[in-house]
Amino acid sequence: MGGILSLFNCLRITDPKEPIVDHEMSSSKSTCESVKGSHEHVIEGYSSSKGMGVGKFMTSAKFTVAGNDWVIRFYPDGNDKEHISVHIKLVTPGEVRAKCELKLLDQSGKGIHRLHTATNTFKTEEPFWY
Repeated sequence: MGGILSLFNCLRITDPKEPIVDHEMSSSKSTCESVKGSHEHVIEGYSSSKGMGVGKFMTSAKFTVAGNDWVIRFYPDGNDKEHISVHIKLVTPGEVRAKCELKLLDQSGKGIHRLHTATNTFKTEEPFWY
């Protein structure tokens, strides 16, 4: 289920007139929620997208997972290199920690060309690159 974090024992110097308590006990609990969602972005005519130019991208429709809006940007010729780039952008203002899995499939939907999983803290102003 979860781990237990034992915080501390402390020694307190008190006024001699103040009663001394031998032992104080407290506890708390934190729960991390996990929400799953997915978005499929299909690129029709993928082979025609090559040659758009470095830094040029296609953007997915905005989608929502766990109450946050996201978009995917796909760079067929890369953002600044000779390989494709994928950019996941948090649209909703703020900061979200999320684990993302990226799969690139062939047109049959069966062949996985690349699989990448990463946990990242997404910030609206800072895109995350694959």
